[in-house]
Amino acid sequence: MRWVLAEQRRRGAWETYLPTGPGDVGRLDSTMIGAAAYFHPLRLHMGSKLGDDIDRAARCTLDTMYAHFVTGGFRHEAAWNAYGPYLTTQLAHAYLLAGNPERADALLGWVVDAAFPHLQDRAVALGAWNEQHAFPVASDFRDVPGRHWYMGDIPHGWAAAEYLLLVRDILFFEADEDRDPHLYIAPGVRPHWMPDGQHVAVEDAPTLFGQPLGYRLTHDAAARLVTVRIGAAPDGVRFVYPCRFGTVRSAVADGRDLDVTGFGDDVHVPAGTREFVVTYA
Repeated sequence: MRWVLAEQRRRGAWETYLPTGPGDVGRLDSTMIGAAAYFHPLRLHMGSKLGDDIDRAARCTLDTMYAHFVTGGFRHEAAWNAYGPYLTTQLAHAYLLAGNPERADALLGWVVDAAFPHLQDRAVALGAWNEQHAFPVASDFRDVPGRHWYMGDIPHGWAAAEYLLLVRDILFFEADEDRDPHLYIAPGVRPHWMPDGQHVAVEDAPTLFGQPLGYRLTHDAAARLVTVRIGAAPDGVRFVYPCRFGTVRSAVADGRDLDVTGFGDDVHVPAGTREFVVTYA
């Protein structure tokens, strides 16, 4: 990867991206979606396992793909000449884990809509994804390619599986299980999901730590408060809550003030906490 990146720079490429493989130097096309695997499912970004330079390049690759190949969903023009619902979901998952929930949410919105396509006000499918989602179907025939395109299997189990995995990690995901085990609480839950007084809850969800997780998150918009009550949790595992509602002002866990300086909007909560409250601006 380092050789490929250096060679692309030598050839004058101004965008940073990891192409499909070492034989594809300078090949800026949609096949580079494979680089999303750095984040999901491999999670090599946790601890910058391949080095900070590769981590930066992988993050730049996400943005290069988004700029060139996303129009609502991911357009796999190099191979299928069609949208890829499961590839769009994988890209959303990569953005979630890379710390960009806004783009993850936008891509997820497209994926959900793609399961209920309409042509001329008539439903084409009810709650299922094609392996390849044709440009004409996605655009009500406003976008018709000048060459062949793919349609693919429907319903596509891979797309359904990627959707479920993404929603699960939007609600929580594990990190650094070998050194400093912790759980991210509601990392992808966006403000528009949680109007005033609403809540999101997880009950007895299996975790990589061998014990289940349960929590209930409530939003009080008037008071600018987020309250998280922990039900079940793995022993010895701390929590990280990335507040998506605003800039964190303070946090209290089981009646004790938490240090919220130096972590951005991530609130670090000790293992064993039963309830924490976050105030945001």
